[in-house]
Amino acid sequence: MFARGTASEPLAVQPAGRQRYGAGYGAALRAIISPMPLYKVALLSFVALATMVNPLAVAPSFIALTDGASRRTRSSVALVAGVSCIAVLTIFFLAGKYVFNFFGITVPAFQIMGGVLFLTNALRSLIADDRRGFNVGGEKRIEDSDVEKADIDPSSIAIVPIAVPMLSGPGAITSVMVLVNLYPDIEQRLAVIVSIVAVGAVSWIVLLSALPLSRIIGDRGRAVFTKIMSLLLGAIGIQFIINGLKPVIIDIMKAVG
Repeated sequence: MFARGTASEPLAVQPAGRQRYGAGYGAALRAIISPMPLYKVALLSFVALATMVNPLAVAPSFIALTDGASRRTRSSVALVAGVSCIAVLTIFFLAGKYVFNFFGITVPAFQIMGGVLFLTNALRSLIADDRRGFNVGGEKRIEDSDVEKADIDPSSIAIVPIAVPMLSGPGAITSVMVLVNLYPDIEQRLAVIVSIVAVGAVSWIVLLSALPLSRIIGDRGRAVFTKIMSLLLGAIGIQFIINGLKPVIIDIMKAVG
């Protein structure tokens, strides 16, 4: 099945197996690794995305941006922000497949890269000073000193900056683009979309109750929640790296043998 090639192509694949590194690679990977149950796909996706979106970290800025607004206006801003977060992440999730096909990126490559991304982001959150203005995804959060009050129409801030980039920042967008290639089946992708919707709903609930939550849990409670979610994200990242290396090592061992 495998043959040794030239220096430019050290390991050539015969035509019958060449599709393994193209659109059909997902089928070959699933032949090595048993399919993951859909509830696990949804749960892992939810944990990864919830950690990247991290609505609790957005709550203080949401309070500052909507200071002086009525309860009805704050509810409207929270709803629009949650729906916009779902829309942005879903669009990038659906478009990710075409990006991968265009650049010829394989499943193990993104499994490994996605694992490294999740692990480094988790480590950054676990060891970083809590006073820093960065979220788990690595992008800068808007701090209270940077916030300008929306004097005319507070609902205008729901999409920018609350939904993008505070909720749907580079870390969250990169995560959904990783997930699209990790779970190629239609059922698995539907499970990921369900998790995206769940993250958006949680973000809406957190923003809607930002004022009472800020009084109940305070800064220390938000920090503890972020640390716990980051610990889970780091474990998921390590597992992704292991899953990505497994088929690569198997192919190398078959080629050498």
